[in-house]
Amino acid sequence: MINEALQHLFILAPKHIKKMGYVKESIAIEARAKRCQQSWAPHLEECKKQILAATSKLAPGSTIMLLGSGGLHDVPMEDLREFKLICVDIVHLPETIKLYPDVEFINKDVTGVIEPLYKAVKNKNTFFPDPDWILAKRPNLIISLNILSQLALKPVGFAKRHKYELGDFFHDNILKAHVNWLKRQKTNVLMISDINRDYYQGEKLIETEAAIPTLDIGAPKDTWNWDVAPKGEVDNKINIRHVVGAWEF
Repeated sequence: MINEALQHLFILAPKHIKKMGYVKESIAIEARAKRCQQSWAPHLEECKKQILAATSKLAPGSTIMLLGSGGLHDVPMEDLREFKLICVDIVHLPETIKLYPDVEFINKDVTGVIEPLYKAVKNKNTFFPDPDWILAKRPNLIISLNILSQLALKPVGFAKRHKYELGDFFHDNILKAHVNWLKRQKTNVLMISDINRDYYQGEKLIETEAAIPTLDIGAPKDTWNWDVAPKGEVDNKINIRHVVGAWEF
């Protein structure tokens, strides 16, 4: 905990990114990835398999844009050396950037809501999202990697803590906007996202909740399970397992 607090202190990031908890979350995810290495391994390998299948269709030298790159644990980096990689996330930790000096890292909010919402809450005025991100050059493949269900969580939590009303459909609209943006890019798209969150006590399923709303994306081409929080990680009795899907647009 002390090490994580020191990391947070010394990592440079815009004030609104730190205040809304993105740096803290990035550090925590890296720590959890190490603790849960064995439980996460099948999911990470399946993500790599999906990415390799999508990139097998590309010519050498093609450009791949990864949205939600994080620590790149779910990306087969050694197998992608023949491509130009652009990694996009709200935060990239320094150790990740140092590992891959030939990769272009972009720190960006792909939702367009984070900074405008932070300012609206702070100034107690109306919230207006930024316009859609227009890519200067279209990549040959865009990969939305395990971020869809996460996009609205921090903004919604921040607004609730400050008693700022976002409306009933804000959460779902953020996710729908991301999918619609992907479809508009007129290039190859691979999207990997959790679909359901299942809560197990032993081998008994005790609760299931949807991770994403109903979206116009059809059925995933593949699905698998991710033991994201084995017993003892979040709860001493409960194992949280995600059902994950992969889509190509």
